[in-house]
Amino acid sequence: MSQLFDQRKTVRKYTDQVVSQELILEVLKDAQKAPSWANSQPWEVYVATGEVLERLRKANLAAYDSKEAKDDKDMPKPGQWPDYLQERMNSAYAKLFAQSGIDRDDVQAREENWRNNYQFFNAPVAMFICLDRELSEWSTLDAGIYAGNLMLAATQHGLGTSPAASSVAYPHILREVLEIPDQQRIIVGIMMGYEDKDHFYNRSVSARLPLEENIHFKGI
Repeated sequence: MSQLFDQRKTVRKYTDQVVSQELILEVLKDAQKAPSWANSQPWEVYVATGEVLERLRKANLAAYDSKEAKDDKDMPKPGQWPDYLQERMNSAYAKLFAQSGIDRDDVQAREENWRNNYQFFNAPVAMFICLDRELSEWSTLDAGIYAGNLMLAATQHGLGTSPAASSVAYPHILREVLEIPDQQRIIVGIMMGYEDKDHFYNRSVSARLPLEENIHFKGI
């Protein structure tokens, strides 16, 4: 079972191979087993493939290229990260670019890398997790647990995934194309498909902290 956790990683480029509807349903059935507050199962998931996803991809990339202002009102981002976390994130970014062969001074290569985010990494499946606006942080936790289950389920079925804040940067586009009601907050998008194992964007695998750095044992 530990192999499953070792195999899961963020995939940043996918092949054009279509993921069958049957396989998508198998992944979703496994993800649905996630625990939640009082078994409320509050997540609403919108799955985009085919022509609908291409329409979404084109609109999202056009918004990015035109420098349209991003909107994080549905899922606000921290105004500022604590210094120790910012340092951790900066180190991860530096490693990602180094392992991908992107020089920090190569403006064009870095821009192409960011554009890749806004075209959903070429993934053939995009899933967007939403919550009713009346719900509290407890249900946001449930949505996060569901997202983790979803990514592990995909790995179990031979698929790659990428949780992507960039995919929900323009919620008005998602609402229009996917017919997501205003009553639902768009929390996060998860891309899914077959990893392009030859693409240099997929060379990087994020390191994890040693347990003693952020796990605090008491009484042991």
